[in-house]
Amino acid sequence: MRVSIPKRILAASAVTAITTSAFSAAAQTSIAQRVSAAPNGVVHLQFARRAGTCGNGRDVIGFRKALFAEHFQSIGDWHVADCRPGPVRVELAVSSGKVTRARTYVAGPWTRTSERLTELGIVSPTEASNYFFGLVPQLERVGDKSRVLLPAVLADAGDVIPQLVALARDESRIQETRRQAIQWMGLLGDAKVVPTLVAFARSGGAGPVAQDVDEDDTASGKKGLATAAMAALSFIDGGAGIPALIDLARSGTPAVRSSAVFWLGQTGDPRAIAMLHNVIENAREDERIRAHAIFSLSHGDDTPGAEFAYLRGIYPRLVADRLKESVLMGMGEDRSNGSAWLVERARDTGESLKIRKSALFWAGQRELTPTRDLVAFYRSAAEPSLREHALFVLSQRKDEAALNELMRIASDDSDKRMRARAMFWLGQKDDPRVTKFIADRVER
Repeated sequence: MRVSIPKRILAASAVTAITTSAFSAAAQTSIAQRVSAAPNGVVHLQFARRAGTCGNGRDVIGFRKALFAEHFQSIGDWHVADCRPGPVRVELAVSSGKVTRARTYVAGPWTRTSERLTELGIVSPTEASNYFFGLVPQLERVGDKSRVLLPAVLADAGDVIPQLVALARDESRIQETRRQAIQWMGLLGDAKVVPTLVAFARSGGAGPVAQDVDEDDTASGKKGLATAAMAALSFIDGGAGIPALIDLARSGTPAVRSSAVFWLGQTGDPRAIAMLHNVIENAREDERIRAHAIFSLSHGDDTPGAEFAYLRGIYPRLVADRLKESVLMGMGEDRSNGSAWLVERARDTGESLKIRKSALFWAGQRELTPTRDLVAFYRSAAEPSLREHALFVLSQRKDEAALNELMRIASDDSDKRMRARAMFWLGQKDDPRVTKFIADRVER
């Protein structure tokens, strides 16, 4: 059916389209024109923040699961007492009309500057976002690379996923910029970004089976981007990325599956936990990937006690040392009875010396492990290499009880070699009591 549209409506639509196009072009260039016209010095501008953004007015900026500080960023649970809502503020260093540095803050007042200052005042957040996306090629190699996208993505500018996808796919951008773009796709996106992230995830980690499997999203090339994409899938609100991660854990290359199980464990999602159990218990699965699943399960943001109990329960069924050591390391994160269980494994003569030493080491790394338990282990151990390892574990403790035991061993232990090792470890301490103890020994 042919529809006839009155000419006056077509004319009005054309005028609207031209006006909108002209406005968009003006919006994209006006900040750039004002900045380029500014004298050498500093330019200040500010704009409305995206919901969920906070800051302390200085280096700290938070957005949902993400926390940025000077030369530091974290994704997960975090708490900063003075992270409060406020406008996004950007300070630009300008020389000969070009921006040489950008510093982003949220909330708080401007700090005083001795440089010549140009104030642009409050600008449109959409205009600001477009401007700062345009600045990325100019600024991505200077300053803190993890913050280069902050003013573009934190502006209350609606959907910026298309810009992020374009950056992530742009091979002329540096690796960190592309990685950050992928990260923000997970932080800002919904289920619609999942296929794009899966494509990035499957594009990396295609090396041979013997290749190391890790979750290093700072790795060079496609592998780093692939891991960043799997991390981003774990960030998506409502767990929309979990099914894709589960599929990657089942069907990817060894490197992809390893990263997928790691990021599944960071979500705390029941579907993810069930998948990790399947991987851990699958005797046909690559041993390295099973070890990663154990690590991930025990090192989540807030792993429930039931999962540590699960790991203790399956431990007797594990044969490979790599898997046992992953459980031992994981028990270091158990806030309930991890210490006692680790000391029990260290005393278990049915275990290899390697595993017993590993259990003792991780018990010693836990502040919750009473030093008296480590002292008792040393005094009761019959195997010389275990006694020496227990002495080393005591030397890593910072409390007075451990120091007292080291000095006792150095003075009174019946084993001359243990006395010498205790003196060696005491010599690594910066403590006036140790200095006096060693001086007294020398004078004798």
